Amino acid sequence: MMNSSDTQPPNELKSLEGKFLRKILETKVTQGKLSIQLPSGEKLEASGNQAGAHASVRVNRLRAFARIWRNGSLGLAEGYMEKDWETDSLVTLLAFLADNLKTFENLAKGSLIQRIKDSWTQTINRNSKSGSKKNIAYHYDLGNDFYSLWLDKSMTYSSGIFRATNDLAKAQKEKYERLCEVAALTENHRVLEIGCGWGGLLEYLSKKGCQAEGISVSQEQVNFTHERLIEKDKVSVKFQDYRDVEGKYDRIFSVEMFEAVGPQYWDLFAKRISDLLTPDGVAVMQMITIDENIFKSYQKRTDFIQKYIFPGGMLPTLRHIKEMFSRQDLRITDIYPFGQDYGQTLKQWQERFTKAWPEIQAQGFDGRFFRQWMYYLCYCEVGFNTGRTDVVQIRVER
Repeated sequence: MMNSSDTQPPNELKSLEGKFLRKILETKVTQGKLSIQLPSGEKLEASGNQAGAHASVRVNRLRAFARIWRNGSLGLAEGYMEKDWETDSLVTLLAFLADNLKTFENLAKGSLIQRIKDSWTQTINRNSKSGSKKNIAYHYDLGNDFYSLWLDKSMTYSSGIFRATNDLAKAQKEKYERLCEVAALTENHRVLEIGCGWGGLLEYLSKKGCQAEGISVSQEQVNFTHERLIEKDKVSVKFQDYRDVEGKYDRIFSVEMFEAVGPQYWDLFAKRISDLLTPDGVAVMQMITIDENIFKSYQKRTDFIQKYIFPGGMLPTLRHIKEMFSRQDLRITDIYPFGQDYGQTLKQWQERFTKAWPEIQAQGFDGRFFRQWMYYLCYCEVGFNTGRTDVVQIRVER
């Protein structure tokens, strides 16, 4: 249902953008309520007959609608980054859109030209060895000082497990404990961590007495981790691509690195796990997955995360993960999903990022960067809270 505060629409509603807005609001909304305030002050509302999120939007520039028309969901994000529109709660708005996904699905696709651009973007961002280094540097080499301002003290940039705590640092430790527990780790094991981040898990492994090596293709992370581990025995880090590792390992860990591998290299990644494991070795990985029902549409276009946050990345479904390991004669013997915990992790990251913003801004980052990162963190939180995305820990063996 659509309501307008004025009987005669102002000139701005007669424009191309105005017609597009009416098309949006006349589309059948099934859940919740959306209120839109235009630059003129006029307010429009659309509501569904089922309970859902009540979202509000203040439009500062009508070009916000042209962006959505051209670029779909990516245009929505870009409009927020450019302050073409604002909202009191980004999470609530994105939850409303997720609730009404079928209603807005065609709008989310954008124009044909944008879809052609998406295809080209995915091609040029392939995660070859050189491409992988470039794509990882784009995100992780923003600087260790930047990340240290809002991550927890362990510098862990992946989901925690909130079993019996609301404390982020404790939840990250709980995650590390479960990884080692599922791996049945002992001090006699030789361990490899693929994508070691800033060394949180490696530092935890140093207390277990095992020999552990971490690899990363982010020079910033390698430098930080090297300093972190300089006084730790039997634990080391190096700048290396997973495709170049040699040797055999009793245990392999990989925490939310697979999302950056790229679909062209999924099978190669599984083969490398098989090649590097000893005959009775075990790999334990934490991976983000996407709902099977939306994978096809997700695969066809470059979304906000792929363009602005993780170039070259793509989420697999759980089916993809099972099939790629099966082709290497590896089997998954344990699956632990905990997507709601990721929602909580992201919520705390948002709060910490916002609190630290004055210090982040002092490093030279501007308001557009702030809105980009808020959109990223809120977008991901809603994905996990609605089940569109999930995170799993899996155990893989022969």
